[in-house]
Parts: sequence; structure tokens; C-alpha cells
Amino acid sequence: MEAAPHDPQPVLVSTRDAGVLTLTLNRPDQRNALDHVLARRLLDALSGAAADPTLRVLVLTGSGTAFCAGDDLAATARWRAGEYADTPADPRTHEHLYLAVCRNLLTLPVPVVIAANGPAIGAGLSLLCAADHRIAVRDAVFGTPALRHGHLGDATLLTRTVGPAQATRLYLTGATLEAEEAARIGLVDRVVAAEELPTAVATTAADLAALPPGAFALFKRLREQVLHAPTDVALLLQDRGHHESHRLNGGRT
Repeated sequence: MEAAPHDPQPVLVSTRDAGVLTLTLNRPDQRNALDHVLARRLLDALSGAAADPTLRVLVLTGSGTAFCAGDDLAATARWRAGEYADTPADPRTHEHLYLAVCRNLLTLPVPVVIAANGPAIGAGLSLLCAADHRIAVRDAVFGTPALRHGHLGDATLLTRTVGPAQATRLYLTGATLEAEEAARIGLVDRVVAAEELPTAVATTAADLAALPPGAFALFKRLREQVLHAPTDVALLLQDRGHHESHRLNGGRT
């Protein structure tokens, strides 16, 4: 969703280069923490991206020195007090909006690339885990302070990204990982110097945009279907997906 022309400081900046859409979280003074406005605009942008047949890749990054510091703490405090208006939560269901954002990233029918230009903490870590490919700068750090606040935080997406043992360690200790260790345990795919991040992201996005349209969408759908399915069911679904991909790509395997 493009910012309105009269908006002097859009909290979400959208740019397009051919089939690559880049969304930039733009609350640098708040380390791109998610308040109600930013979360809603991000959801709107992802809804538009999902309906765009010309889109090939989505890149999500942050402005300033952080990727995303999580939910806005002042707004979250109001949420805990039972005041749901103007907090990063749905006022009807009280669901944290970052969870809806993560679902949209997981189901978006194109590759999602996170360009972690700095720390990804709490809800920001979940956004990172919901992506398909993650590139981080060397001074980025990653962590979840969930336990100290008495909630579950990133339990689901962190576990599926790094496995239950590592997720449990990070949850119990509240440890903050440096980028190189994050890469070692599979939390990020690539670590680059800060000045190399734009080129690394552009090259990766161009490579992904050249993939056969629709094939990765089928992979993502299958990935979600088979994640906890019995092996024989998963293989059957995979075979059906293979035939569908074969038809979509003109008989190429």
C-alpha cells in the first residue's frame, strides 16, 4: 500500500522495481516497533501483494539501525491493561497483529526475503522467521524476551525455523544471538557487511524473480500442508503438487 501523498512521514515505505516489491518499516526513532498504524499498513500492503499477479518477490526491511524491535511497548502496555484501541492488536479478537502479518508472509505466493539491516527482537524475530530467505548485516542481533514478560512470544515460528532444542534455549535464556551464530543455527541464511546489504538483496531478489512463476507458490503451499503430516500423506501431496507444477510450466519438470 503506497503512502498517501500528503503523509509527510509514512510509517511504511513501498517501492517497486519490475517484479520486486520492497516494503520498508519506517519508524526509525522507535526502532521500527509495530504500533497499530504500522501493523495495519503492513497487512494492507501484504494483501495487495497477494492479489498482484505480476509480483515475483517481496523484500521486507527496516529503516535506520534496526529491522524491527517488536511490538511498540507503550501500545502493548495498553493492550495488557485491556485497552485494545490503537494497539498492535485486533480490537475484535485481541489477536496481536504481528501474528496476522506472519500468516500473510507464510502464505504469500512469492518468495519473501528479509533484509535484516539491524536487530530483530520479539515480534520482529517472528517476522524474520516467517520469511523464505533471510539476509542479515554483521552487527544485527536476534532474540526473544518473551519469558521475562510471561508470554509465549516467538514459540511457534522460532521452533519451526531453528528446531525445538535451539528455540527452547533461546526462550529460556532470553539470549541475544549475534549474526554469525544466527547463521550457524539456521536463523539467517547469509551474513554480509552493512554496505553490502543492498547489493546482496538486489542480487538475491533478481535470482528469485527469474524462477518459474507459480512454482514457488506451490512449494510454499505444500510446505505448510506437509509440515506435520504423516510421511505417506506428505508424499502424496508432494506428488500432486509436482503434477500441478508440471502443468503450470508447460510440461517442464
